[in-house]
Amino acid sequence: MFKKMTQRTVVAYLLILLIVGQAVLPVNAMTVYESDGVYHEEGYIFIGESHSVMAAHAVGMKADEAGNVFHLGDNIDVSYVHLWDSSREVTKDGSGNTFTMRGNLFFVFEGNNPGVDDVLQTSKEYIYSDGNGKRGRGVEKIHEIINNNPNIAHWNIISFHGAVSAAKGSKEIADYYVNSYRNWMTYEFPDADCYFLSVATMTQYYKATSDKNVFNNTVRAAFPDEFLDYTDFYAARSPQRMIDTIHWDHDTYMDLIADVIRKIGQKRQEPDETQMTEVVAEFTITEVQAVLYTNDMTVIYAQPSLESSVILPACEAGIPIQVTGITSNGFFRVCVSPDGTNSYIAGEGLVTMP
Repeated sequence: MFKKMTQRTVVAYLLILLIVGQAVLPVNAMTVYESDGVYHEEGYIFIGESHSVMAAHAVGMKADEAGNVFHLGDNIDVSYVHLWDSSREVTKDGSGNTFTMRGNLFFVFEGNNPGVDDVLQTSKEYIYSDGNGKRGRGVEKIHEIINNNPNIAHWNIISFHGAVSAAKGSKEIADYYVNSYRNWMTYEFPDADCYFLSVATMTQYYKATSDKNVFNNTVRAAFPDEFLDYTDFYAARSPQRMIDTIHWDHDTYMDLIADVIRKIGQKRQEPDETQMTEVVAEFTITEVQAVLYTNDMTVIYAQPSLESSVILPACEAGIPIQVTGITSNGFFRVCVSPDGTNSYIAGEGLVTMP
């Protein structure tokens, strides 16, 4: 599950050139996912039903108070802008039903139009993937977010969908989720980390559910490393922090989202403790000063080794790069970081003329 962390520094002007001209495309008429044009090492996409709508609003309110940036500790910073208005769509009663988000945190849902949005986003088909290109609307939205945000290096996709489905108490429905989630990991989003939150089936909404545990237990058994169990979290807040039989107050959603992001950060760090320190072959450097240009083979590494951490996996051809040295093992040392940190490009990754 572990993927190499990218360097915190990145090619500022390369990134600008990479994302300039990217049109901001709405996923549909009600949810609009924009890029803020800022490099983010990690991105977070939460997908759900009404819980996702509630969380988007709750985190948005806190973000307004915090200047749209949350510092969650352990070098985890989350940027989030959430706008809710009538600019593109309204509900049947004329209320605002347009939701615009930008930053490195996004929420996937449909909207607040009763009898339309709720029917779509609560169906199990919303998260469906057959692993061959047929996918639900929610999965399509996740792809849209990723495609519209090339400035985010690595994605974490978190599903807390299934609140309505879990009320059925059906193993068959739980297996449906497992099969789709497996296709998320192997087909839809193989470069992302996917996580699946437990459903709070201890609340009154599930009073008539014959088997309250089958949904959570099935997902947990299928994905023991990716299943995030928040049973104790919800139990400690039920019912005093609930606003009805299934939903929670704003502080609970804010606490949940922040805790999930922190927990994901901890999971990313766990493999570092057991991995051996990366060894780069010895090399010497010849100092030079030159300007070369990127091509379709340009990859920027943290060290002069193809096994090194990748800072930027690809970029537009023809971009000028300041070269400050040539290594004895065939790499250019380049100066592309705002703070002057050295990085490296293999010999075939730069050319003399664009």
